[in-house]
Amino acid sequence: MWNVADKSCPSHWGPSQTALLLLDFHSMFVSRVPGGGPAAVKTAAEMKAWAKSTGIKVIHALIDINASPFETCKDSGRFATIVDAMGKTGGAECPELLEDADDEVTFLRRPGYVSALKSPGLEDYLKENGIRSLLLAGFSTSGCVTRTAIPACDEEYVVTTISDACADPDDELHRIMLEKVLNNRGYVATAIEIQKGYEKVSSGN
Repeated sequence: MWNVADKSCPSHWGPSQTALLLLDFHSMFVSRVPGGGPAAVKTAAEMKAWAKSTGIKVIHALIDINASPFETCKDSGRFATIVDAMGKTGGAECPELLEDADDEVTFLRRPGYVSALKSPGLEDYLKENGIRSLLLAGFSTSGCVTRTAIPACDEEYVVTTISDACADPDDELHRIMLEKVLNNRGYVATAIEIQKGYEKVSSGN
């Protein structure tokens, strides 16, 4: 991960070409993972503070709770029910991630789309700002995190999943995604490993 001469490594691009994506941290989703949910939110909030201190852009990617699923979406009725419930009880993003957010951006996507890259304007924003490396945190690991990571690799981004800033209702599926899927074409590392890696690169050691 930390070979600055290798364009496939996140460290090659540096903070100015890196973005932290906070994916689907809706309060209702977090509440469904009482063990790992709050811990992942706490780590994501810490990563957000660190990212901003190093010049890494912070992007929030959420489901648009005011939109309807597209008509060819399988189980569109279930999605509509979930979105309706989110609008009534837990559609907002976790408050820990909304602190000091003046210079951050948020992109919304239509229910039924799982990848954050389907959010209108997101890819244009990444390209306009010269972003080549993405750090991913979010809910759920097997859902929006994986479904964002894989197409992002196909779009030629360097993708790193922050393992302890993600969670899933299924602990075993969470483990499998991290250990056998997300590390296949991208990178997987803890928040501390990422922070120490960037610090080491920036110091030239």
